[in-house]
Amino acid sequence: MKQGKLNRKQYERIRKMDHGQMQEYFRTVYQAGKDAGIAEAIESRETPELIGLEEKLLDVRGIGAAKARYICDIVREHLESAPAEKGQ
Repeated sequence: MKQGKLNRKQYERIRKMDHGQMQEYFRTVYQAGKDAGIAEAIESRETPELIGLEEKLLDVRGIGAAKARYICDIVREHLESAPAEKGQ
């Protein structure tokens, strides 16, 4: 079924369903919408800026400029590649 479009054939099929069939039908429609929403959220997700992280890391004893930059790169890479949490 396309977004919000219900043709006559689908309408007649739904109208003839019993309670169990209709429950299963709406469960599949709900799940398809949820999956599409998750996929769209993942696709449009932006990586947050890490402004100030490197400076904060420099305040930690034993972390220099090179290591702070490396940590920022690792965090940025992880945020860009990590899939969205299930249910978000």
